[in-house]
Amino acid sequence: MKHPFVLALMAGLAVLVVAFALPLLHMGRGDAAPPARHLPWQAEPRADGGLQVFGLTLGRDTLADAQATLGDHLEMALVARRDEVGRLEALVDPFPAGFVNGRLVLAFDVPAQTLARWRDRATGSDAMEGSVRRFSLHADDRAEARSARIAGLSFVPSVKLTEADIEQRFGRPSERREMADGARVLLYPERGIAAAVAASGTSRGVLQYVPPRDFEARLRAPLGGASQPGHVTRPAI
Repeated sequence: MKHPFVLALMAGLAVLVVAFALPLLHMGRGDAAPPARHLPWQAEPRADGGLQVFGLTLGRDTLADAQATLGDHLEMALVARRDEVGRLEALVDPFPAGFVNGRLVLAFDVPAQTLARWRDRATGSDAMEGSVRRFSLHADDRAEARSARIAGLSFVPSVKLTEADIEQRFGRPSERREMADGARVLLYPERGIAAAVAASGTSRGVLQYVPPRDFEARLRAPLGGASQPGHVTRPAI
């Protein structure tokens, strides 16, 4: 089974004009500090191997917790390609991460048989980019989905990320991975973070977060034999 991660939209996404006036990760000098939980670099590993970021604890909190924290703007659906069972994801767009907006997508741990049942009972579907479809869950299944735990999330900022930006906030990565399309991924296993920096001068990067205890399985392992650009933009979280 492939691991689509629909949040990664590096290719083809234009940088907002405001991005050039308010560059991500270089702001904050002289401005009032936003709540710490809203800052992309405020990701705090927990003693149990989880990760707290954006007011959520990955690996512990559920969809219900995310709905309570993020409010009514959270859109939930089962997302899948034609030959896949799919995955439960939730989207907030735009998502205010401190002083810059972006797109936030949450992925959840759900057994494959449960996903298959939900997909069979879906009340409708919409086509998305790259032969992906978004399935609307039956009301009963939506209620059941509220107990699904958050496996990881990604934040696609409305500004272009550079390696200098990433290192300024997260420090030197333990590893860098060069991808086939020229993109680069900076890995921070102890923090549960992978930062993808696009090769294109106008494409945005993506910050991906998982519990540090799951970093190998959900982020590093899928990149291990990567030879296609999709491995940068669709990690297995």
